[in-house]
Amino acid sequence: MKKILYILPFLLLGCATKYEVVQQLRVNMYHLHNPKTQEVQIILTSDTLKEGSIVKLRDIKIIAEVENK
Repeated sequence: MKKILYILPFLLLGCATKYEVVQQLRVNMYHLHNPKTQEVQIILTSDTLKEGSIVKLRDIKIIAEVENK
């Protein structure tokens, strides 16, 4: 039972959703795509992201998310 309690935090930390940076739309506005779920996000961030890189949303300082209509 103790082994499960030690492993559980590592599993939870490794399960963050990863997005690929598709393109920079405007200054500080990025188009992100999740290849696993096909989900698309458009976010405003103060961080500088590189096109083609893989990022986790929890690692980015998000100012706002643009809603899909």
